[in-house]
Amino acid sequence: MAQLYGEPFDSGLALAEEHQLTADLAAASAGYEELLTLAESLEDSPDVRFLRAHLLSNLASVRLSATDLAGAADAVEGARRLLDDVASAPMGPRGRQLWLELLLRNLLARADLLRNTGRLDEALACLDEAAVRLPEFDDPEGLRTAELGLNRVLLLIDRGEWGAAEELATALLASTPATAAPAQARLLTALGLICSSTGRLDLAEDYFARAEDDFRARGDIGEQHLMLAHRAHTAMQRGELDVAERLFAEASAIFERQRHFGHLAVCEQARAFLAGRRGDVAGAGDLMASSLARFERLGAEIAAADSMLLGAQQAYDRGDIDEMKRLAQAARDVYQARAVYERCAQVDLILAETLEDNLNRTDHGDHEAASVRTALALALPAALALEAARYDFVSAHARSQWREVADHAMRLAFRLAVRSQDQGLLFELVEHRCAGATLALDPTPRAPSTASEGEAASVFPSAAMKTHGHLAGAMSLGGVAAEAAASAGLRVNPPPRVRMAPESGRTALQEYVAAAEFRYHRRIVSDEEVAFWSPTS
Repeated sequence: MAQLYGEPFDSGLALAEEHQLTADLAAASAGYEELLTLAESLEDSPDVRFLRAHLLSNLASVRLSATDLAGAADAVEGARRLLDDVASAPMGPRGRQLWLELLLRNLLARADLLRNTGRLDEALACLDEAAVRLPEFDDPEGLRTAELGLNRVLLLIDRGEWGAAEELATALLASTPATAAPAQARLLTALGLICSSTGRLDLAEDYFARAEDDFRARGDIGEQHLMLAHRAHTAMQRGELDVAERLFAEASAIFERQRHFGHLAVCEQARAFLAGRRGDVAGAGDLMASSLARFERLGAEIAAADSMLLGAQQAYDRGDIDEMKRLAQAARDVYQARAVYERCAQVDLILAETLEDNLNRTDHGDHEAASVRTALALALPAALALEAARYDFVSAHARSQWREVADHAMRLAFRLAVRSQDQGLLFELVEHRCAGATLALDPTPRAPSTASEGEAASVFPSAAMKTHGHLAGAMSLGGVAAEAAASAGLRVNPPPRVRMAPESGRTALQEYVAAAEFRYHRRIVSDEEVAFWSPTS
């Protein structure tokens, strides 16, 4: 036990940290609050203020683990005020290092808090501030360095930037020393989530198993409980819905008993989706409403928007179109405000699919052409953006899996283009798709999905465990030859612009490409330009 402040503070800190490790967060919180009360009764001095900052920092960590975001915010702000207050006080080299460590912990906790409440740009600013401070800190075990990197990975995951998140997490895992075991285990968990969310389920389960072994070895019960939910998410991705439901129910019971309401809301969100798949409309609605209410109370805006998006799908299933539009637009407004552009594309696809379904069910008469144009204006830019997301991935296998996500969207765009009877648009679509090579790792046809196309496409996005449909089909990708692109670690460029006529200078899908780049802040084509016709000598 470290001798820092004398008794009863040193032993009290050790006991509270043990409670936190064993997931008894109520006991840990009570311990820190009791020590805080005692510290506040002492005569004021820089040392006492530093002690209070330490206790508040630990309390913030406990409240973040319990997803008590409001309480965590109070503790984070209080600790930062005290740290700033003693920054100029005389302290020796060891005291300075302790102050820097608490400051780094405070910045990382604040970034975590901001990320959980959807304030992603502000979270990034905190991480940047921590990066500026980090060189002053003696970090022989590499723990704070690894934690800073991990927080950047989690921020990229929240933005849906899967390729960049995977690349950074893989690099960090390779460079993080064994002495930073807690950060290593959480990096493994993050990689499991990335792989699960991008279709590599066997690899995801391998990462989860390695992380769980580390958590078990360290006696970290809280992270082991979270692993239940992660495994449930992977089972749901596999189509093993009974297994997923059992694991989510087990995790929900634990989180409710421990009053971890944020984690409970994520599980309720998933169970609402599963109830909808069973045809339990009432149960799905109740779970979705409970999840949404919890997220809203916590101030978790992006997670609440995910529940709204699920609610929009459920509203459409029961024929409540007005409610579907209201919830979908409310979710999109949040995603747009928080720069979560992958989610914006997903909402636009849902709205386009709704229009297509409505066209299939009802006669739009003279308005059909306008309805198809509206659906295309939503679907095609979103499909281009999701298709372009593969350029984020270094791994060819990851790119191959991501195409399954994009295939569903692009098939919708093709169906609508056929329905529009616009031969020029179809021609441009084909030319754009043929502009590059197919980056399939296995040229043999894939086995059909166990779920129908509609079922797979309806998988909802979860705040902590994002999920997408996985569908069969080949996809044409751009930039390099297929054999070279199958090499791990090779960056892939977007396809070139396809010039459609020598006179006009028009390029394929130019209006839709411009819309996609503007709406979703993603490069769709490269600066290179090729002609669709064969040049003559």
